[in-house]
Amino acid sequence: MSTLPGPRPEPPAPTPATPPSAPPGWAADAPAEPADARLAFRDALARLEPARLAATLQAAGLEPSRHAAGMASDWTSHLDSPRELAKLLSPLGHPARMVLTLFAMTDTTVWPLAGLRLALQCLGVEPAAAVRELLEPALAAIDGPLDPAGPASFPGHLDETSPPWLLIRIHPAAPGAVRVTLPEAPPRPLEEPVVQVRDADALEPVIRLGAIWQRVGAEPLRQTMQGVLYKRDLERVEGDAVLSGDVSDAPEPAPRLPILWLSLARRVGLIKEEDDRLTAAGAEFWPENAIHLPSMIATGWLGLRTWRESEPSPRTPDPGILLAYARPAVILWLAALAEDRWVALEDLAEHLRALAPGWDRTSTGAAGGDATAAPRRDAPPKRRIAGPGGRNGRGDQALRAILLGSGFAVGMIRVGEERGTGRTAVQLTPLGRYVLTLGPPPPASPTLEHFLFVQPNLEMIAYRQGLSPRLVGRLSQFAWWSKIGAALELKLTQESVVFGLETGLNAGRMIEILSSHSQRALPSLVPDAIGRWASHRDRVTYYAAATLLEFGSRQERDEASHSWNLDSPDTFLPVGDRFILVESAEKVPRDRISSRAARDYRLPPERCVAVEDDGITLAVDPNRSDLLVDAELRRIADEAPPPRGAGQGAALSRRYVVGAGSLLRAAELGLGADQIGDWFLGRTGSPPSPAIALLLRSITPGEGPATVRARRLLVLTTPTPEVADGLVQHPASRDLVGERIGPTSLVVAEEDLGRLRSAAESVGLRMLDD
Repeated sequence: MSTLPGPRPEPPAPTPATPPSAPPGWAADAPAEPADARLAFRDALARLEPARLAATLQAAGLEPSRHAAGMASDWTSHLDSPRELAKLLSPLGHPARMVLTLFAMTDTTVWPLAGLRLALQCLGVEPAAAVRELLEPALAAIDGPLDPAGPASFPGHLDETSPPWLLIRIHPAAPGAVRVTLPEAPPRPLEEPVVQVRDADALEPVIRLGAIWQRVGAEPLRQTMQGVLYKRDLERVEGDAVLSGDVSDAPEPAPRLPILWLSLARRVGLIKEEDDRLTAAGAEFWPENAIHLPSMIATGWLGLRTWRESEPSPRTPDPGILLAYARPAVILWLAALAEDRWVALEDLAEHLRALAPGWDRTSTGAAGGDATAAPRRDAPPKRRIAGPGGRNGRGDQALRAILLGSGFAVGMIRVGEERGTGRTAVQLTPLGRYVLTLGPPPPASPTLEHFLFVQPNLEMIAYRQGLSPRLVGRLSQFAWWSKIGAALELKLTQESVVFGLETGLNAGRMIEILSSHSQRALPSLVPDAIGRWASHRDRVTYYAAATLLEFGSRQERDEASHSWNLDSPDTFLPVGDRFILVESAEKVPRDRISSRAARDYRLPPERCVAVEDDGITLAVDPNRSDLLVDAELRRIADEAPPPRGAGQGAALSRRYVVGAGSLLRAAELGLGADQIGDWFLGRTGSPPSPAIALLLRSITPGEGPATVRARRLLVLTTPTPEVADGLVQHPASRDLVGERIGPTSLVVAEEDLGRLRSAAESVGLRMLDD
């Protein structure tokens, strides 16, 4: 017996507005698949009327217990038996089997009543009668929050007045125990041949999931307690050009593609939820699921409710339209056609409008609606005149969104045009029929062994003809997807290589993968870059938390490490010249050490450096310094040896000297004069000293060597300051004296000495020469 796969948990969905008629606490969106579907079904049964449960047990020859919880548990265990379950499924009619088919193909055990009503009406099935046929033998149960003003249990049946916010839960073994049931009276297939056929590429979603897997693996996504991504993380996903790019050759664009890929990745298990984060599954996911990954993605799309084909707009502001529940019904109508038959999109839309008028306008926020009531048969819908491309109404637009947008993107739909009319025609691909267990697995595409073109700039071009899901996963481990379109582009970066190392590859294996699939020998830069980045990563050890102890000298550090490790070997790891790293602060023997200070590195850096009188020597205050200041100082200065005769603790009072050579080294590291000036303000509280500012001219762009001049000058001394003041002011002498260098001293140029002598005699002064 061919069956569809069992249910998978789906991530929680966002919640739009609550209908006025719903009880408190009801969320108007798709319920999440419970972690334990069997337990959820049992709990829903326990909320039914006890008399109904007792009668069900007695009809099966079981003795009912006194409590509803006990009877629900006994009946759930009874349905666990394939033999007993088959007895209950055997007499079911076509409508009930259609309900089980919807549960099976969407890979879930819970449907909201509003969505189930819409899907069944689109399939030409009376919803209340179909669901009632499963409720009577307790193969299904009604769930949802109870109305405080109503009875304390559910009645166990449905009618046209049942509120749409109820949930229908099914025993998890029931959907997979029946064959897929197709709807009756399918739409009229096309008689004319179909041309310009476009086949979907089943690898497209696999590659997109590979891209989002590596991005989440490099940096997990954070989410709130309600399961909603934080704004910053959401913008990171939606702003990614690779994830948001349109699907190649797609007839219709799909909205919010990054969220579609993220939702599908969570649906198939490639992205996992851990507490308040979304993290990437291990690399072993790819070889374990490579063969079935395209069908897993297609199955996930059928039951996907956390992403929708419709987007809010000024005309339709409610984003809760029920297209997610109409999606499996539309696919079943295509499956009802013969394998080689096509249907025009507008004919399929007309077919759906005849069965469920307004099926594309009902939203979860409505208290009622066209699709949650009985179909109106009194007045057939008016046929609209087809426009260009066969677009003749809202139903056509909804079908285009489902089939030509996301359906084509996941490889379920094949598209063409009817010859003569140009109308859009669709049919299921072999993958689509295989997902519904209606056909064999799709044939494997011919592969191209050497499909990579590796360039010296570490960029690669990949041809789709050589890719497979397994190779997509392998490349996603260490090469960053940079463009996904008609051509595929990847890039090797340090981040991607480190990600490959973290997922279990080594540098040799990465080079081997590229060499085996490259069209020519790898450029020498490629293996060199991979080896260099891998060696950098291998030299780094990551500690989630640690305590660093700083000692006055290397000798003191080594003595402490030796004595402490006698009690706890390998606990204290020497780091650098004067440090010991301890993973747990509790293991530090505090009774053997005297701590000067502790640092909180969340605070701004301390001002712990003083400039000595010579202007180029920097002294570190050991009582205020931190572990970073020495590394900062070594970039701009050279460490000076401790002075002779220094006592205990001199090693902690470290001194550095700024010179022209150290500043040139800083310039080679990318530090400019402005950055060094900012460092001085932060660490010393003042700008660089004049001596250091003089040295900084050598690394300042556009500043050449400073030019100074040497001249022979004479100094004129006067007996009193008043005489010097007179010479500076008097018109006969003021142009002959220079800079005043003291109260009674003036500078005189040697060539002006004779004229100054004459000017002095004219005012009654006598000048003597030494």
